[in-house]
Amino acid sequence: DGEIEEGSEAIARRICETVDELEIIPDRILVVGLGNEALTPDSVGPKAADNVKPTLHIRDFDEECFESLGCSEIAVVKPGVAAKSGVDSSEIIRGVSQRLKPDVIFAIDSILTRSTERLGSTVQISTTGIFAGSGVGNSRSALTEEALGVPVISIGVPTVIDSRAFFESGETAALSRDEAMLVAPKETDEITDAAAKMIGGAINQAFGISPY
Repeated sequence: DGEIEEGSEAIARRICETVDELEIIPDRILVVGLGNEALTPDSVGPKAADNVKPTLHIRDFDEECFESLGCSEIAVVKPGVAAKSGVDSSEIIRGVSQRLKPDVIFAIDSILTRSTERLGSTVQISTTGIFAGSGVGNSRSALTEEALGVPVISIGVPTVIDSRAFFESGETAALSRDEAMLVAPKETDEITDAAAKMIGGAINQAFGISPY
């Protein structure tokens, strides 16, 4: 638990720095947990979303109580995957964003890496948005400021690695995309659970109701 709290604090600091760099006043935040929670290596987004405490409804229920909390209005959505809903996640996010008009969107997702050092050990924060599913060859609509009209901060955790990373450069050249495989570490359950708690806790610390 101490390591989770430490990790959350570090991520919260970086998230706040990123928001400041973008000169955003995050009064209203939309947190999006991307991925398939039934598939462990792809479950960081939905699990992290489950760890974020929504607050937007509190203002509607009790304005005075909300003001006393001193937090942002936070809404959380888990759009799932098109294979289950029949609807691309970007369409769901676009609809929710148009309705809620957030100041910033945090898009959390599991990502692919070609570095064994990064696998399950880093949290990547970017302001360039995210292309959900692109790392595993699924072409999806962009989740970017240009596409949504709202600044998008992506938070990614490398949970799978391209098998070509294990080959020497000469052998890699002979291995086609179709022959390559995506490999997840045996500790994926622990990795995704820990990452989700740290990221969810970081957003709560930075903008919402902190559990610590």
